[in-house]
Amino acid sequence: MSTASTTIISNLKSASAPTANTLKASGGLGLDVNGMLAEALSKALELKACLTLLVRATDGADPNLATLNNILASLV
Repeated sequence: MSTASTTIISNLKSASAPTANTLKASGGLGLDVNGMLAEALSKALELKACLTLLVRATDGADPNLATLNNILASLV
């Protein structure tokens, strides 16, 4: 089963603050949960920007254009 990229990005944008227990457990492992969530959203938006540039530079006869457009259209 797969999750649409629109759902992934929407979920990243609306992620709530981790609980104190999550922060404590992740901190013990050296993980910055809030920072990682922010970085994931940043990278998702960066992916959208990169795909936009790729689509602009891709020849209309290139079979990859349809795939790139489908991925880009699924991003919020």
